[in-house]
Amino acid sequence: MIETDRWTRIQARWYTPFPTGQRRAVRVIVVHAMEYTERVDAAEIIARDFASRSADAKASAHVCIDNNSIIQCVSDNDVAYAAPGCNNDGIQIELAGYINQTREQWLDDYGRALLANGANVIAQYALKYSLPLVHLTNAELREGGRGIVGHSQVSEVYRKSTHTDPGPGFPWDTVLEMAQDYYDERKNGHPT
Repeated sequence: MIETDRWTRIQARWYTPFPTGQRRAVRVIVVHAMEYTERVDAAEIIARDFASRSADAKASAHVCIDNNSIIQCVSDNDVAYAAPGCNNDGIQIELAGYINQTREQWLDDYGRALLANGANVIAQYALKYSLPLVHLTNAELREGGRGIVGHSQVSEVYRKSTHTDPGPGFPWDTVLEMAQDYYDERKNGHPT
């Protein structure tokens, strides 16, 4: 069993339940930057924000992640409101940090712990939904490819939002390498 159903939960207010008894087809994992300070309780704070949003600010994600926490906000089979164009077929993960962070800032001590948690989550979802651990190009996303993308790519391809996260400094190579390690460990029966 993949552990995505065992994370601490703070239920988001806004999401669309998927019909009972049906499994949602997931083709992408969408990575977001929270636009929130790197702190040990960032995941909990943003998850509580999703839980209390008003009707004029509907937003949610499946998971919020910081350097020491993974908080589930929307069940995997339900639709989170995070990246229009890839809400229905995407898993949305929010990482503590800002769009304008440099690669070095993403890879500082806090960032490495955060990215390890994020990579672990990506690996679990890749296994659960048989997704390849590849960062899709915009063309691949547009053509229905399966893999991992940033919110910025969803904005560029589907033009339903203007978000540019996780930002140009995001270390995709490091995250995918870490995710591959977690994926291999789980596939070989040695979950971390």
